[in-house]
Amino acid sequence: MSTSASPFDGPFDGPRLLRREEGPASDRLFRIAFDVPLLTSEQEQALPPYDQPRRGGVYVLAHDGQLVSQLLVAHDQLRIHDAVTHVASIGGVGTHPDYRNQRLAGRLLEHAATEMVREGARIQLISGARGLYTYLGNVLQGRYHHFSLAAPAGRTPAATLRPLTPADAPRLARLYHAEPVHYVRRHAAFADVLAHPGQDSYLHADARIVEWGGEPVAYLFLGCPYGAEPDAGIRYVSEYAGSRVALVGALEQLCASGEVRALTVPAPWQDFELRQVLEARGHRSTVGPLDGHTLRIVDFPGLMRDLRPLLRARLSASLLRGLRFEQSGPLLGGTGADRYAIVRGRERLELDGAGMTRLVMGSATRAAKPVAPAGALAEIIPALFPLPSFLPGLNYR
Repeated sequence: MSTSASPFDGPFDGPRLLRREEGPASDRLFRIAFDVPLLTSEQEQALPPYDQPRRGGVYVLAHDGQLVSQLLVAHDQLRIHDAVTHVASIGGVGTHPDYRNQRLAGRLLEHAATEMVREGARIQLISGARGLYTYLGNVLQGRYHHFSLAAPAGRTPAATLRPLTPADAPRLARLYHAEPVHYVRRHAAFADVLAHPGQDSYLHADARIVEWGGEPVAYLFLGCPYGAEPDAGIRYVSEYAGSRVALVGALEQLCASGEVRALTVPAPWQDFELRQVLEARGHRSTVGPLDGHTLRIVDFPGLMRDLRPLLRARLSASLLRGLRFEQSGPLLGGTGADRYAIVRGRERLELDGAGMTRLVMGSATRAAKPVAPAGALAEIIPALFPLPSFLPGLNYR
């Protein structure tokens, strides 16, 4: 238990993990914090007990026996070509209105960051872009080309769309795991979202499989922007995989049919094929970060150990010799006292956590890229970074 000066009587209980019997209280706090209608007492009583996962979970602060602030941490593996690293996603960061402006969410974030590193996380990904997150050293996620689609003037490619069903889960898994950058997911992750299509009308409002000559060649999930009515026909692509030509044909058909009135496609910078197909069809884009997401490298040496297969593939043995990655100072904080470094012999590039995260994970602002020292690092850094940007998709928290 930790204590903090507060205008309220008595100390705060936490940060700590949510207890099994506190599931209904956590649901109630989430609904109050995010202005979602409360459940009835009968609905609350029907909620299952909270089961603590092996890693991560719901971290809370309580006061006078009531939950007042909370967030969720979920651990995932992310494959980047031949390397696999560890991402901890944070979502549901909320504080009761009566307890705001007490830095409670900040305390939970700092505690969660320490715990996630202890549990093996290398990257922290937050589903949100509040000033609190950037103050603590997180940066807007990645570099994406945001395309706005409308009904095409010409003929669309001959792709066929149909709604996804639970029987399509193996097809989705096959298409998704063929992508060079993807989360390591089990079949159950696809089966669950297809079995409960209405459980989240914002994140996955529409799910379609794309067929070409009767063969499943691609799929897409469409989300509804936060604050927009699901039946207004405003959508964005939250996840996709498979043939880019077929995907673009499917998206154009959705626009032409009138099912979708406005459609946005965030294409990660390295997906040159999707970008080229969209541009060849006359669609234009703007460059920016992924809407509503911030991230930070929380274990830089560990991340680079995970990426060792990538380093060996991109760098010669002579450049790899003596290459080190260092991290020191506070894990989170807005002071810039944290230091991350890429070192080879006497050459050294040192940045704070936010700056190194922009360099390694990519930035929508090219000017944010620092100038590497002359010598071997000037060759090493552009060969390695930025890493590919990625869409959280079904792993959104």
